[in-house]
Amino acid sequence: MTSPSTAEILDALEAGEPLSVSSAGALIEDPSTGANDRLNALADAERKTAVGDEVSYIVNANVNFTNVCYTDCKYCGFYRRPKDPDAYTHDDDVLRGKFARAREFGVTEICMQGGLTPAISLDRYEEVLRLAREEIPGVHMHAYSPAEIDHIQRKTRLPLEVILKRLKEAGLGSIPGTAAEILVERVKKMISPMRIPVERWCEIIRTAHAVGIPTTSTIMYGHIESPADVAEHMGILRAIQEEAPPDSGGRITEFVPLPFIPYDNEMGAEFDISDVADLDYIFRIHAVGRLFFKDHIKNIQVAWPKIGIAAAKKALSLGVNDMGGTLIEENITRESGGEYGQALTVGQFREAIAAAGRVPVQRSTTYERIPEDDPRYRPPRPGDDAMLGDGASGGEKLLSLGLPSKI
Repeated sequence: MTSPSTAEILDALEAGEPLSVSSAGALIEDPSTGANDRLNALADAERKTAVGDEVSYIVNANVNFTNVCYTDCKYCGFYRRPKDPDAYTHDDDVLRGKFARAREFGVTEICMQGGLTPAISLDRYEEVLRLAREEIPGVHMHAYSPAEIDHIQRKTRLPLEVILKRLKEAGLGSIPGTAAEILVERVKKMISPMRIPVERWCEIIRTAHAVGIPTTSTIMYGHIESPADVAEHMGILRAIQEEAPPDSGGRITEFVPLPFIPYDNEMGAEFDISDVADLDYIFRIHAVGRLFFKDHIKNIQVAWPKIGIAAAKKALSLGVNDMGGTLIEENITRESGGEYGQALTVGQFREAIAAAGRVPVQRSTTYERIPEDDPRYRPPRPGDDAMLGDGASGGEKLLSLGLPSKI
């Protein structure tokens, strides 16, 4: 039996049939203009049905508490070895300063991740959560990737449930779905052989859901993966979401495709990857994601630090409904050679979304709409650019397809 053509797959989608893993891979693989035009139109229509015309963003700050790590991931330009001159593990004074800056900026979320260093204990992970919430009362802590949770268990030998409940009690609100890279073991072993395997990543995410901790989901693509690998990864995420306990509060809140940045890390050179994936491929993954996760994952986010605000704005017409966060201090993409800055202001988000013909809306981490009369609402302020500092702003580099470099 021959596989269906992309035209037949798109016909079936138009007729309301769900998208299979194999069909998702076929759509991601097909670069033809006709297929892409139909795919984008279907994704945009599904976006409108699922979430309407509002496009959300969150006022948040990244805090990387240590860059010391022992996993030596080839794709990472952020990590340092303990004796490197620019290695750091921040003490309370430094962290208080970062949290205070975030508080002054008006964040509702701290996104916190770091390297894996034996010097940090479970007690310290808990202390940092409490410290943040002392400095920013009520802030949502979106922190500690599955790799960090695995690292904690290796040190403590405690059951996952115990670790996650302790972190939750200390203030952990949700877990980033990073450290997944791509959930295909053959590929993971080539790009990050010391990183947690697929089954372990899934186990940690499922356990987080079971104890009532929501997570995000990501994929890192644009390196040595195939379209079929991307689809396989999506299939695993959809299965995890289907299994999530309906009343626990633990579910995947969003899907965030992350194109690989090849410039200042080992992997770009090793696999002769000289640039970020082309925009057509990037856009197809977002559009297929919208259709593949129909009725499962409601929110599709575009990663502006990876592709710039102009391309992110374009993605709003093909299934994307979330622009991510202000970030304030984005280091991981930047230290692999990303060229779109470390932060965006609230005004830049609102201007870009409105220019795309959509309605800008501030949200919480768990996608609660924050209206303008809510005390948590953070309006644009005249001094935002000055507060972020020189070199912070994103959206400066030209990409292909004739996209403008400015909003």
